[in-house]
Amino acid sequence: MAKPIKNTPVLKGKEAVNFYKTIDLNKDRKVSVTSLAAIQSDASKLKELLKVN
Repeated sequence: MAKPIKNTPVLKGKEAVNFYKTIDLNKDRKVSVTSLAAIQSDASKLKELLKVN
């Protein structure tokens, strides 16, 4: 039998501040074109594998 899933802990104090700082630093970052193409290629391959006939 599977173990129950624990709730995600709430971030408090320095952990919360650091989390929001990293969110702010990365909100303007864009995914590179090559990474996006690789992700789309992998997604299409996965769709083909999961296609119901």
